[in-house]
Amino acid sequence: MEKFSASRASRLMNCTASGALEITIPNWTPPVEDPDADNAANRGTHMHEVFAKVNELSPKEYVGFAHALIYVAELRAKRRFKVLIEQTRKSEWLPVPVPTTADLVLYTQDEIHVLDFKWGKIPVEVVDNDQLLYYAATYAPLAPNAREVTVHIVQPNIHVFESWSVDTATLLAFMVKANQTQNDMHSGQFTFMPGDHCTFCPANPHSRSAKGSPLCPSMMQMLYPAPFDEDEILKEDS
Repeated sequence: MEKFSASRASRLMNCTASGALEITIPNWTPPVEDPDADNAANRGTHMHEVFAKVNELSPKEYVGFAHALIYVAELRAKRRFKVLIEQTRKSEWLPVPVPTTADLVLYTQDEIHVLDFKWGKIPVEVVDNDQLLYYAATYAPLAPNAREVTVHIVQPNIHVFESWSVDTATLLAFMVKANQTQNDMHSGQFTFMPGDHCTFCPANPHSRSAKGSPLCPSMMQMLYPAPFDEDEILKEDS
């Protein structure tokens, strides 16, 4: 017999027999519940789980997340896109293919969009963004008749929603340079070149990710040309 609960209250108050079907219907057999089945009950459970996670956000984050959803919804409404959500593909265009996972890809035979979600508060430039170009090169074959790949930065915490249409020539130039880079690395040709791209490098003395040791000699020479104490720098930046 079923428990009298909030979700069953209406049904049981109108039909008590439905709460004891094994008694009220001779030879009754309960249905087999499949948690992976595409039905209303399972979809409702999943949406409740999503809603619960979203409600862990702060009010400001909540509003930003809502704007991100609207941005994606308006884009998806333009055509009947096929949708890939964090689905991995191999970068077959590289000498040594690498598994690659974009956040969201929308595509048809002649149009493709690659969206990258960023949750930080430092604006991320969409134009000439190597990460997005890498994604574009990897997923472009899904839209064989497309003349460009549109890449998007979705940054809800600072209300940045930007796109850039990458033409074939720009994408090909990136692919040639990326191929050369991978070939150089696999042949043991390594060169230090400090710059803005070092933000998350673990050898950067001011990395925004975890730092290792020793630190990058080129950056240390550039930032601290005088004698320095690496341990003191690590301590100050931790």
